[in-house]
Amino acid sequence: MRVRGTQLLAIGLLVAATTACGGGLGSASSPPDAVATSASPEGGPAARLGGSPVPAGRPTPSRTTPGRTAAPANRPARTTAPAAPPAPACAARDLTASEGRTGLPADGDSGWFGTPIVLRNHSSSACRLRGWPGLTFFGDAVVRVCAKGDPSPSCGKPTSTSGTRPFAITRSSAHSLPDIALAPGHSTSFTLVWQGSYFCGALVDAPYGVDIRVPGDSHVLTLLPTAQISPCEGRIEVTPFGVVG
Repeated sequence: MRVRGTQLLAIGLLVAATTACGGGLGSASSPPDAVATSASPEGGPAARLGGSPVPAGRPTPSRTTPGRTAAPANRPARTTAPAAPPAPACAARDLTASEGRTGLPADGDSGWFGTPIVLRNHSSSACRLRGWPGLTFFGDAVVRVCAKGDPSPSCGKPTSTSGTRPFAITRSSAHSLPDIALAPGHSTSFTLVWQGSYFCGALVDAPYGVDIRVPGDSHVLTLLPTAQISPCEGRIEVTPFGVVG
């Protein structure tokens, strides 16, 4: 009995020594919840077994809130070319005046005539005309018939080259006023409408000249000699720029 107790004590001491050295009867097994590790492709922490590793070089997908869309990228504001400014009004210095061919007015009334006055833009820039011209007639264009050897200094000359003629200038009715754009070298005209006859021409002298004013300019454009008109009773009707009488 004593020997058996001694043997049991020796066996117990042997088992304790084996356990303290990390060994045991049989081989050690890993616990069920052990984690296996491996090197991350990007040098990061290892992935847990059973997960889906993120492939190298691909960004991690971001989470988006349902019902919302990503803000659009900033786009440059659209710009439009500024509109070209309108051409300025024609000044007297931009124009030259000449007499057109006198004929019957458009309505064909007997005894009435239409004399166009042509305005040409001789400047290097475009300009605009709109409205009626202002007119002042002066002097007279009657040339005396000189007898052979007449020593008079007034022979063959106008009786007067100055003095305002008392013509009554009225504006013709117009439904609208054309806006005339005159490019360099281009022309437009207005018309003098007047009543005349052979007997009237013998009593009313044609004017020597006419000063023409355009809207917005205090300077005048002078036409010499003026249109050869002999208006009965001194009445003249004028059309707007760009309108044929």
